[in-house]
Amino acid sequence: MGILALLCLLGAFVCQIIVIVKMFQNAGVLQGIIGLVCGIWAFIWGWMNSDKVGKNIMLAWTVLIILYAVLAGLSGGFNYSYSVGTP
Repeated sequence: MGILALLCLLGAFVCQIIVIVKMFQNAGVLQGIIGLVCGIWAFIWGWMNSDKVGKNIMLAWTVLIILYAVLAGLSGGFNYSYSVGTP
């Protein structure tokens, strides 16, 4: 399942790049740079302007993020453990 999670992450990254390109085209350079630095802003801007970006791109990005989180959780991708004492 780890490979599927990585493929979902790659697909989400492609969707993010598409949205950032649309940001540069429609909202200007400043918004595009903010979208590059802060991916959550690109996600929010994409949903706010889904008529310009394309609703299908935003739906795909959202589904891929959710699938990635589920698959990474199932494959042990969220393994944050620690130990106290001598190993």
